[in-house]
Amino acid sequence: VEKARELELLERLEEQRSVLEGQREEALRVLRASHEQEKEALTRSFQEAKAALQDTIAALTSQLEAFQAKMRRVEESVLTRDYRKHIQDYGSPNQFWEQELESLHFVIEMKSERIRELDKRLTLMETVKEKNLMLEEKITTLQQENEDLHVQAQNQVVVSR
Repeated sequence: VEKARELELLERLEEQRSVLEGQREEALRVLRASHEQEKEALTRSFQEAKAALQDTIAALTSQLEAFQAKMRRVEESVLTRDYRKHIQDYGSPNQFWEQELESLHFVIEMKSERIRELDKRLTLMETVKEKNLMLEEKITTLQQENEDLHVQAQNQVVVSR
């Protein structure tokens, strides 16, 4: 009777273990599927955000180029007007000073353009940095959730044993 009872208890335990193991496997499958879906959704949203930012950058770049072109025209107009006024007021400078003025004007334009380019790069880098920080936070969260799921799965295996 005791052996039959032990066999019956062992059978029940085996049945419970297989049921718990099946439930654990199903829960793990569901968690993995939801994890993959969330990962895909985050990837899609990242790609969409990236595309939107690239579109915004392209639009801002074209606006900046147009603004820079207008600014150059205004600067050239002002410098030409100032140069002509100087010639009227003081007479024509000799060849050396004309070349020096043109050289300085060219250097100033180059430096101004370089500063604008560096400013544009800096703005772009700050935007990318902020985006990367947000994505790193999401990755850290997902990794923690993944580790928690692994711990839960291991706990269920221990319980089922």
